[in-house]
Amino acid sequence: MKSFFSIIVALVCMITHAQTVMNITYVDVPREHADEFMELHVKFSNLSMSDERKLTGHGIFAHAFAGDYTFALYDFYASAADINADADLANEVLQKNVKAMELDDKAQQAMNEQYFKYFRMYAENHTDQIRIANESVFYESESHDWSTTKVVTVGKYNVKWGQGSAFRDAWNTGQFENYKNDEGITAVYGTNHLYGSGLGLHIYTFYKDWNAFAAFETANLGQPMDDNGSAFWSAVDAHEDEILIWIGGLNTETKEVYLVN
Repeated sequence: MKSFFSIIVALVCMITHAQTVMNITYVDVPREHADEFMELHVKFSNLSMSDERKLTGHGIFAHAFAGDYTFALYDFYASAADINADADLANEVLQKNVKAMELDDKAQQAMNEQYFKYFRMYAENHTDQIRIANESVFYESESHDWSTTKVVTVGKYNVKWGQGSAFRDAWNTGQFENYKNDEGITAVYGTNHLYGSGLGLHIYTFYKDWNAFAAFETANLGQPMDDNGSAFWSAVDAHEDEILIWIGGLNTETKEVYLVN
């Protein structure tokens, strides 16, 4: 059954509102502290949540292969201008909500220690980039379900100058059609680079699980390159891949950040 979590809303908005942007933070947390970090991330994210926030969605991805970070945290906004405004709002709401808890001195000290530990893990060795929705890359199947983890491949591309149309046409006719015809693939989304370090186009492909991912790769591995494939790769100037696991987000109905079970 489909769940109307905020990441769905955010990704749908990526199509209906071309200005929808995402502020991505890649957090490099020591693996032995990863579970604690995520527990604190959920706790302090929820303590900083309110209706006044500019945030329209939040997605949490655990890094699996390629790259050198632990988690990718996606914050979705209606515009780039909302990002800076929301940072101040989040701090104000956090202070207000903690104050409303009326903690005694011991509990307040413990809360402060937890927050500074979380902030230190969040801030140390992190990188950021801001991306904008690519409205031409969007697909969701009827079986798409956000109540469970998903295996996500991220294809990253820089397209050669003047080759955008050739790239897009080859992608739509070739790989995109393969994705939409595969039962194990439940969603495909695209984003373009706006600010920070990153390649021009990201394509996110969501698989039901590892078995679905392996089945797709097995079926397509070693196949001879057709004309669409040749046209696609001829238009590519640079390319990277990585694999993530989608593990949670923000429920816009309850205004709570959660982790899937």
